[in-house]
Amino acid sequence: MNKYTKTLLQGRTHHIILQGMKYTDAHCHIFSAPADNVAAQVCNATTVADWEKLVQIADDRTHVCIGIHPWHIDSAVPDWAEQMCKILSSNPHIMVGEIGIDKYHPNIDRQIEFFAYQIEIAIKMNRPAHLHCVGAWDKVLHILKDRRPRIPIIAHAFGGNTAIMTALAEYNTYFSYGMRGDHIADTAKIAPVDKILVESDSDTPSAQAEILATATREIAKLRECDAHELNEQINKNFTGVINYAR
Repeated sequence: MNKYTKTLLQGRTHHIILQGMKYTDAHCHIFSAPADNVAAQVCNATTVADWEKLVQIADDRTHVCIGIHPWHIDSAVPDWAEQMCKILSSNPHIMVGEIGIDKYHPNIDRQIEFFAYQIEIAIKMNRPAHLHCVGAWDKVLHILKDRRPRIPIIAHAFGGNTAIMTALAEYNTYFSYGMRGDHIADTAKIAPVDKILVESDSDTPSAQAEILATATREIAKLRECDAHELNEQINKNFTGVINYAR
């Protein structure tokens, strides 16, 4: 659960869900149905232990990803890649994630190895990949450059600069934004409107809709556009990612 979720749960924010709006959550860890105001969500795995649970909860509102988070590579079982490929082969709607590289966690070389292998599986299986990257965009971009993926890549909690956004735009990259404290990353102002997503990164539906509504509102402020129209475009973008995996 991120800090913004905790703040909402402590009641320090106003209820800002705009009437009649339904949101989509591009990245969360909610192993249950989403909040009432959330039309659909993408629930990401962090360890192999999550995978079978996610297979069981997948439905029209909860879309799921399987993968090994860079924080949890030490928990990987020896045959994790075989298990992943088997599940993906049997479930053509399941995506790959949460995968990536995190500079501030140990075993960078092993993180790189795991990320490269998992992105190759995503490419082979033709599935969208949900990407976690902190302080390691040079390494991520090197791996992507070598493989030139065409699959959708969802840059979760995107915090890269304009140069990184430009480099990622060479691929089929979607930029997913969540609340960073009380603001949105500045690149949300210039991201291609057909590649913007919003996320809660939450593990509970309690504050999910409020987080998504706030993120949508803040992006609309940055872009000086109507929040309802932006939300409709975000939902369309979300549907494009989901339909790719079907």
